[in-house]
Amino acid sequence: MNSITKDKKEKRILFICSPFFGYYKHIINEFELQGYKVDYYNDRPSENNFIKGIIKIKRNIVDLLIKKYFENILEETRNKQYELVIIVNGKVFTDEMIRRLRATHKKARFVYYTWDTLSLYPNAKGLIAQFDKAYSFDTNDCEKMDKLELLPLFYTTPYEKIGEENVNESSNREYEIMSVCTAHPNRYKTMHELFPKLESKGIRVYSFMFLNILQYYYNRVFVPEFKGAKKNEFRFKSLSEQENSAILKKSNTVFDMQHNKQSGLTMRTIETLGAKRKMVTTNTNIKKYDFYNENNIFILGNNNLDDIEEFLYNKFVPISEDIYKKYSVHSWVKTIINEESNNYFK
Repeated sequence: MNSITKDKKEKRILFICSPFFGYYKHIINEFELQGYKVDYYNDRPSENNFIKGIIKIKRNIVDLLIKKYFENILEETRNKQYELVIIVNGKVFTDEMIRRLRATHKKARFVYYTWDTLSLYPNAKGLIAQFDKAYSFDTNDCEKMDKLELLPLFYTTPYEKIGEENVNESSNREYEIMSVCTAHPNRYKTMHELFPKLESKGIRVYSFMFLNILQYYYNRVFVPEFKGAKKNEFRFKSLSEQENSAILKKSNTVFDMQHNKQSGLTMRTIETLGAKRKMVTTNTNIKKYDFYNENNIFILGNNNLDDIEEFLYNKFVPISEDIYKKYSVHSWVKTIINEESNNYFK
């Protein structure tokens, strides 16, 4: 082992991120492959569905729990030397908490990443100023804030493995179109109308709409799009990554719809790219990206519903390997570590 490799293996990262769908495990694994030891913490004090629902609806009710959780992180990491502190979203953290963390780890470089739009989590705007480098997946947020740099989301190894299969063996797959998503109001409204129409044409559809149980009851009362929504339309336990990739493996095309306040490409979009599957999406911004191909990607609008059926029987057209690799978790972590800048547009 040469001295450079040895030095790198001794470097340590403090990584704070939601365990959402297990993405953090792939990020940690990639940091370790690139020579770093990682200390990981959830960006929320609990994965209890009730606590998560309260944080989303009325956070101040659990302020004491959040403060206690932060103090625990501070105490457990106080005597460790970090080269890098990276926080993804940090939904419950305040400016003061970040300042205290910086004061404790003065030699560390602080990097922020958000895979949510700032319009949904406005407290993040104040956090960004506390970091040395800040990235977002959302193009509109990057245009509005000088300190934010665009870094799209990533696909992980399971999706790359799906993509290594023969992409044109589509006739044997069980579903012509699939959707696994959190039931935001605009998604629920569109899918509630679209999927029965597709099924009436004989198109095989797989749909899984996840919702926090507390959020479901809140939406039934206060969100117009959910008026009349039935409980059996939703799942209150999310699919595991293994379950999701198993469904994708059996599908030709993925339906995805970004939150109506987001302009960035969703994780589902990049995973679809990684798996070399086709996509139906409502995000017109996808046309700007270097992997866009109208044969592989159908942009759903108000007047082209009838064209989806023809699109679903297209064969996937492979894209350049250089472009494909740019969206891997390996490239994402490398960008975070080295502060690299990449062009993702045509």
